[in-house]
Amino acid sequence: MGRVPGALRHRRLRLLLAGRSLGDLGAEMLPVAMVGLVLVEHGPLLLGLVLGVRGAAGSLFALLTGALLTRVRKSTALVFNDTVQAVVMAAFALGPDAAWWLLALAALSGVSGSVAEPAAGSMMPLIVPTERLREANALRNIVGRSAGITGPALAGVLVVAVDVRTVFWLIAALFVVCAGVLALIRETPPTGERTTETMGASLRAGWREVVRRPWVLAIIAVATIQAPTTLAPGFVLLPIVVADSYPAPVYGLALSCMAAGQLVGGVLTTRWNPTRPGLVSLVGTLFFPLTLLGLALTAPAPILLTGYVATGAGFMVFGVYWYTALQRSIPQERLSVVIGIDQVGSFGLEPVGYAVAGALAQTVGARPVLYGAAVVGIATSLLPLLVPGVDRLADPEPGHRNGPCAGTPRAP
Repeated sequence: MGRVPGALRHRRLRLLLAGRSLGDLGAEMLPVAMVGLVLVEHGPLLLGLVLGVRGAAGSLFALLTGALLTRVRKSTALVFNDTVQAVVMAAFALGPDAAWWLLALAALSGVSGSVAEPAAGSMMPLIVPTERLREANALRNIVGRSAGITGPALAGVLVVAVDVRTVFWLIAALFVVCAGVLALIRETPPTGERTTETMGASLRAGWREVVRRPWVLAIIAVATIQAPTTLAPGFVLLPIVVADSYPAPVYGLALSCMAAGQLVGGVLTTRWNPTRPGLVSLVGTLFFPLTLLGLALTAPAPILLTGYVATGAGFMVFGVYWYTALQRSIPQERLSVVIGIDQVGSFGLEPVGYAVAGALAQTVGARPVLYGAAVVGIATSLLPLLVPGVDRLADPEPGHRNGPCAGTPRAP
């Protein structure tokens, strides 16, 4: 039998995982339910706007919510978010079909949801000991990816079997139960946590924590580049190229393979603690641009699907080691702000990338855009390794250097 992760001995982590499993399931069911609610009555334009507004609001408000979390309990913020999400789902079920109503609810859901990642990420060091953070982060990601596999499938069956508004009531119920479970968590704020400074002061202090650690700044900077130039084109153009060059099931299989790879990566990170987690993580991110290159070249379907399995595993490995490094290195009172900065850097420009990739695909074709996305991804994935500390995702030891330019002084 496999070893049970020691992190599961901690009751508050078990409560977090149990609650988030329900909340994540509801969140993953939502886009499919939204298709059933919006697409038939309003068409693809409004559907895209609703989903885009929700995603953009969640990314852009992460900065403010990260600062707000310096003065409230993280568990309280999570309960508040799930309560708001339940109300929003009920409003979708009860409200009119007017476009303004749907867009307003999507924005509210996105703003409230911006709390989730900074709150859960910054709460983790308060509910498990430092030596169990890697396992705890891996388990949290495994829960999320499991919901990512089952949620859309469940929602798809329900939308066909029952009225779509009933599906929204079910999603609302999942958020209510999630809020009830998370309300049982009582983390104790660390001694000295600041609760009286302004949000602006919290944001500035969090940014200083990023800047004073070049390895953190380097990772966020590369994510900011890759989100619109590599990630967004890769996801938006996948169904277009598959429809042109592959059998119809390949699109769904690619997404399933990536989700399966994420589960594999999550299990791997519960057991593997490499000495250079940054190097391992960045090598893992190379699988995505290499897979995009295979997609552009119309690689055989088995090779392409294998690439998506490797991509999912690489994404998960990076996420677990990155969050664990932040939780160990950033002072607790600044952690939620730094995670918020990371969220904006990682996803803030992604909606722009979706729009630009779609426009370019219409003018020059999908494959040239994929080639460009692959080149940018390959060229930038390992670039942060030139910065001291990135290979270990930690402040470099005195006298330590890494990368081919290690002996060259950096400009101030």
